[in-house]
Amino acid sequence: MLNDKLFRAWIALLVLSMASTTVAIFIDRGKATTVTGWVPAVAGVMILLLALIKGRIILSRYLGLETTRFWRRGFNTALTVYAMVLLGLYLAPSW
Repeated sequence: MLNDKLFRAWIALLVLSMASTTVAIFIDRGKATTVTGWVPAVAGVMILLLALIKGRIILSRYLGLETTRFWRRGFNTALTVYAMVLLGLYLAPSW
């Protein structure tokens, strides 16, 4: 069972989801208005990075793009560009 690629991908997605939820809980804690400085920016970058990794796992394992280099590279490039645009939009108000 541990040798199954889909099972390992599912476990990795669960762990990454728990990590992003933990970051969101620690940054919020019900007092998001009192958190200032670079902490929200770092938390946002971490959550976006974890989402990018999860998207790559989904594309690679669940959609079967691990066998085709061309399509995997294309989707990873598009996903990374999209994440960079979202990161720029997220960080733009703090500049």
